[in-house]
Amino acid sequence: MEKIKSERQKMIDGELYFAGDPELATARKFAREQMKLINKEEDRQIRRQLVEETFGTTGTGSYIEPSISFDYGFNIHVGKNFYANFNSIFLDICPITIGDNCMFGPNTQLYAATHPLHPVKRNSGLEYGKPITIGDNVWLGGGVIITPGVTLGDNVVVAAGSVVTKSFPDNCVIGGNPAKLIKEIELEEKRAPLTIEREKIDVLDKKIVALLEERMNVVEAIVDIKKTADKEILDTTREQDVLNKIDTYIQNDTYKEVIKETYQGIMDASKHFQQKKMN
Repeated sequence: MEKIKSERQKMIDGELYFAGDPELATARKFAREQMKLINKEEDRQIRRQLVEETFGTTGTGSYIEPSISFDYGFNIHVGKNFYANFNSIFLDICPITIGDNCMFGPNTQLYAATHPLHPVKRNSGLEYGKPITIGDNVWLGGGVIITPGVTLGDNVVVAAGSVVTKSFPDNCVIGGNPAKLIKEIELEEKRAPLTIEREKIDVLDKKIVALLEERMNVVEAIVDIKKTADKEILDTTREQDVLNKIDTYIQNDTYKEVIKETYQGIMDASKHFQQKKMN
């Protein structure tokens, strides 16, 4: 047998419910008592404790300026480091979920409550709601209104005085009545293509220099051997063998000439270094 839902559960689930239900009336009365305590409390820590025991969940570091108004409180869920400026309104008929590091300007209003369009249903006392979800790092300017069913993605900025009637994705600035997309937020700085390629060269140069240092360590050891054996610096046969091997290592034929020239330069510099050490 299907279990009959309470009016409270219907309300939370976004279904039509009877607002005059005794359980809900008692919950609203308790919420108003909590609002009075929160809004008149001057001690910051005590006010925070009152908010924590009233809201559904609260993250660490959250702070709410007085005054704040809400229907129930238990449907409000805020993340870490939440800040709400003066005169916030949360009509939490359905869940209002707010992510981490969000900032609300003064007089922000989040309406999860709505009513039937048909006048008979509306006048009967039936109501319903739609949840509101706010992502992480969202900034609502002063006087912003969020209407039922809206979801805002992460990093959204809402211009002061805006009325947000539809959902928006991550990383954008919105504004107006009704709110529209103003611009997208670029989280990564755009860099010129030449800069990007030069940075790749810098990374490769660091690796090449490290390998060249290793090679010079071996060259220095060879100098000591040649000194002891009284051998000449230049060994043309060995030099040609090295160039022939380099030729086989190169996979892209387009680069063969320039790489072999580069390697010839490395060997010339190495011979110069060896001659100085021998002298």
